[in-house]
Amino acid sequence: MAGNFKNPIQLWQELKQRKVVRVFTVYIASAFAILEAVDIIFPRLGFPPWADTLVMILLASGLVIAIAFSWIFDITPEGIKKTEDLKEIKKEDIAPVDVEKSLVAQRDDELRANEQEQYARKINQYKKKEKIYSLSSLGVILAAVILFIFSSGSTVPFSKRDWIVITDFENLTDNPVFDKSLYTAFSLSINQSRFVNVFPKSRMFETMAMMNIKDQVHINEEIGLQIAEREGINTCIVPSISEVGDRYVITAKILETSSGNLLTSIILNADDQHDILKKLDKLSTRVRRNLGESRYNIALQDKPLAKVTTSSIEALKQYSLGLERHWFSDFKGAKTYYENALRIDSSFTTAKASLGTLLYERFDVEKGRELLSQAIKSIDNLTDKEKYPILAAHAISVENNIDKAIENTKILTRLYPDDPAFHNNLGWYYQSTEQYEEALTEYKKAVQINPGLGLTYSGILWIYDTYMGKPDSMMIWSEKMISDNPQNAGGYFHLGSAWFCKDSIKKAQQSYLKARELNPYLSMNLYRLAHTYRIQGLHKEAIRILETIIENNKYEIDVYSDIGINYQALGNQEEARKYYSRFKKIASERWLKEYPDVAASYTKIGTAHARLNDMDSTKLMLQKAIEVDSTAHYEFATLLCLMGKIPEAVEEIEKALENGYRNLTWLKMNPDLQIIQNDDRFRTLLDKYFY
Repeated sequence: MAGNFKNPIQLWQELKQRKVVRVFTVYIASAFAILEAVDIIFPRLGFPPWADTLVMILLASGLVIAIAFSWIFDITPEGIKKTEDLKEIKKEDIAPVDVEKSLVAQRDDELRANEQEQYARKINQYKKKEKIYSLSSLGVILAAVILFIFSSGSTVPFSKRDWIVITDFENLTDNPVFDKSLYTAFSLSINQSRFVNVFPKSRMFETMAMMNIKDQVHINEEIGLQIAEREGINTCIVPSISEVGDRYVITAKILETSSGNLLTSIILNADDQHDILKKLDKLSTRVRRNLGESRYNIALQDKPLAKVTTSSIEALKQYSLGLERHWFSDFKGAKTYYENALRIDSSFTTAKASLGTLLYERFDVEKGRELLSQAIKSIDNLTDKEKYPILAAHAISVENNIDKAIENTKILTRLYPDDPAFHNNLGWYYQSTEQYEEALTEYKKAVQINPGLGLTYSGILWIYDTYMGKPDSMMIWSEKMISDNPQNAGGYFHLGSAWFCKDSIKKAQQSYLKARELNPYLSMNLYRLAHTYRIQGLHKEAIRILETIIENNKYEIDVYSDIGINYQALGNQEEARKYYSRFKKIASERWLKEYPDVAASYTKIGTAHARLNDMDSTKLMLQKAIEVDSTAHYEFATLLCLMGKIPEAVEEIEKALENGYRNLTWLKMNPDLQIIQNDDRFRTLLDKYFY
């Protein structure tokens, strides 16, 4: 037999002869069926985790025994016999004995040729039969392997891209470091999946606000089930950690939302605190398998937590607290916690990127860029869901390449089509590059997934209002926003603008008043409410509204000019001049210093000169504005109106419209254009471009 093992062909023939291949094939197929049954049945019966391992050990041992017995013995009609070696198979085992006797007895050439032909035919038949057996065995083995890798292991009613709610970890230990940190790690691990959608923590807080659940930071099983039921999510995961002696027990209950019934549970043991993240990885894998995700997909989207986050649970807790503060718009608090996380683990890439983005947007642009550049160096360690947002942020803040940011965000929308944040971000990038139709498409996908995205709704409405001038679309989407977000002032604000565009000033006023009731600090709404009063001749009411803007924000500038306009309409020239002068002084000091390359800086200051009857300075401001940007036709028109040059002003409005200007609300509301509102040429332009 030693010689056979040196010759692969002879070894393969020996394996087939002894039916080892057939036994292996049947055993593997049976073992696969047993493992799938164990995967489904054991969790339902509450068997401990080691039971699965025991079955696998028994099956592996059985395979060795089965192969050994098939090599040595063969089952025949006469019973179990020892299998003969391949070299001992004689011709008489294939050809009939009488043919061999005939070959020996008769030596004439004709009979020998005939018998040799029969012998060759039988040999070929034997080889074909063995080839069929070999191919069949290989096919069965491949099928079993493919089924094992790609099959679903679902033990609960769950479909691809369904949503789950994960509650906070119930910390039954005395160690507070597990608060927040384990939820972040566990949800991050499951969030790698493209099969399962995890309901974000930020949306849980939004849902609790709508449910009037206040001051609830820890989301326990009861609240988690309530959130899931309100959002129409059928599955809720409730994890916990406890301590038994020197070891930790980590569990996850999978509950049916409507009944609260336990569908299955998973229990894992961690030897010590350093072992917990590894066990969370395994817990995530087990949950994903129970929800029906295949082993193949999990293997493709399963990076270890210690690699994608940090090996330090203390750093992870600080990062988790930073995320929570960020969700609540406590940017200073978020900054502090992110910095704490990096002090504990300076290689914590996600914390570095989160802090970098926050610094860039809120505190320190250069430091933010520096941190994002550092984070990029370790980007391949992260999950796709973390990697591409950081690449997009780096493209915007460091590379100044918005097209690259768009490409990275498009990848995210393809990988995770049910995440509204990625569609919202892509919409914003499109809007920034004046690709308004594309922006609307992404914004609408986002609010379809999460109707509670008031900011995204405002993006849709701002495009229809400011960049497209479509009051009918504004009306439809304002009402939809109000329906989905009744406590958000933005819906009523944009509804008021839609009514204003339709010349329904009273209805516009009512909508602006409702928006003010919901948010008395929304400056844009207060400005437009004041304009509705001004247009109706209610100048004292307009002044009172404008004065609240100053009370809310002392840095507002336009408010002084608007108050002056209303005082002038009341005939109080002294007060009017006081406010015009204040506006001119502040605007000159601030705008010309901060925005010297913007034409509107000069035209707005020019309007103050015009209202103060300083026409020489007005002309000078107009000339400077033209030098800065010769295409700012709308801004030129405002000054020309105040200079009494109506035909020239209308001509500039026409050029602005030809170049794409579509802010219908401001064309009708701007007090600088009040003089041409009834001009036939101006009305004709509005009819041409908007109606």
